[in-house]
This record gives sequence, C-alpha cells and structure tokens, in this order.
Amino acid sequence: MADSDLAPSAPAPWGPRNPQDAVVVAKPVAPPTPRLRANSLVVGALSTLALAVWIALMAGPLAALAVVGGVFVHEFGHVMVINWAGSGPSSIRIIPFFGGAATMRRPPDSDFKGVLIALAGPAFGLVAAVPFVIAAYVTHERSWVVGAFWVGSLNLINLAPAAPLDGAKAIGPALARIHPLLERAVLVLIAVLALGWAIQRGSLIFAGFIALGALRAFAAAAPRAAARPLTADEWVAGVALYVATVSLCVAVTVWAAGAGGIRLAIPFLGARA
Repeated sequence: MADSDLAPSAPAPWGPRNPQDAVVVAKPVAPPTPRLRANSLVVGALSTLALAVWIALMAGPLAALAVVGGVFVHEFGHVMVINWAGSGPSSIRIIPFFGGAATMRRPPDSDFKGVLIALAGPAFGLVAAVPFVIAAYVTHERSWVVGAFWVGSLNLINLAPAAPLDGAKAIGPALARIHPLLERAVLVLIAVLALGWAIQRGSLIFAGFIALGALRAFAAAAPRAAARPLTADEWVAGVALYVATVSLCVAVTVWAAGAGGIRLAIPFLGARA
C-alpha cells in the first residue's frame, strides 16, 4: 500500500467539481537524521524478521518467504508509479510486524494517478510468484508452487475495497464519481465484512490493521487527498483496470492452489493442503 498525508477535500457528485476544490497542498517533510534512519533500519529489520518467524510458525517457511518477499516486490510496484506520477521521490518504509509501505512526498494531482499508484502494487507484486513457479518447474516439486499461491493471495486480499488497503484507493474515486456517499458506504460495509472475516479466521493482527485503517480514513475530512476528479474516460479505464487486476490475482491464486494441491475454502479463501 502507499502512504500519504490526506488533505481536506470537498466531495462532489457525478458532475464536475470546482477546480479550486482540487488544489493539493503538499506538506513539507523534514529529512530524517542519520541516527534516526539507522534506528529505523534496525527496528525495521528486526520486526520484519519477527514477522517472517511468526508466518513460518503459522504456515511454514515457504509461506514466510513468499509473503515477506512478496510484500517488498508489491511495494516496489507502488514506488515506480509514485515516482512516475510526480509524487516522489518514493521509498519503501518498514512497518513493524506488517512489512512495508511506499512513501509519497505529495499526493497525486489527479484521482486517476492515484488509481494507477494503488493498482501498481498488486499488479507488479505478482512478479514475486515467478521464482516459485520456476523452482517448481526446475525441481519438479509442486510444493514450490505454494509460494506462488501465497503471493497471489497477498495481492488479492490487498485489492479488497477496505481502508487502508489498495482496493479502497483504486475503486474509491470511481465510487465517489457516482456519488460521494457511495464511497463512504462501501468502505464501511467492506470494513465490517473484512473485520468479520479476519476475526472468524483468527487473524487478529489483520483485523486490528483493518480497524485502525478504517478509523483513520473516517476520521479524516475526506477518504483521499483533494485532486482532480476522474473524467468519464478515466472512470471507465479505472474500473476496467481494477477488474483486470483483481482477475489476474484471482487467476494466479486459483492456478497456484490447483497446481500446489491446495483446496480453497471459498468464500473465505482459506487453504488446506
């Protein structure tokens, strides 16, 4: 996911907004001191190691390698598009026990760029599945494909339209273009469903992550920073790209599950070897 400071904005219905409402005020960011940067790297490395150990204990070392590695490939996808969109320079910030997040120096100046930034992580993140597929082909051990399943699942879950996941940032502008209240309503509904899913699956850390993200989004004046709203063509393109990215992640996850001998417990996306 990509992090940025939210600036207040005035939501508008399907019609065009006043251009003055799309003014983005970038907040100056003080560069970290060398000592602070070093401390952050140490904490980040230790917390990432702790995350890997926890996943390994819960689902095995292959899952730990796939999830932790997949997170950083996912975030690198955000970084590339953030820099292209003029919201950089971007870097990957370590979040203790959650992996990482791509930073933005300033919000994108259009909602469509925000959609592209959000979708870049899950789309590029699937690249992390390639080494596992190659390893399975070379060694003729289908167990390697399970790593591709975890990579696909990681990116697919991230596309759920629940704050602060990428799906909320990717489809939110399209919902707001129909009506501003629709975006809020969908975020609330999906957040509740995601919390229920996480609690039922015993994923209390993920449940807390969704709860904190939802509180942060709803406490703000607007779900996203003020930017130029989607045009009609951008609305169609944004929805199409979101559907295509979700479909690609579903295809990779389902294929890897079948090839790796995993039985999916739909609709909860549970996995049983």
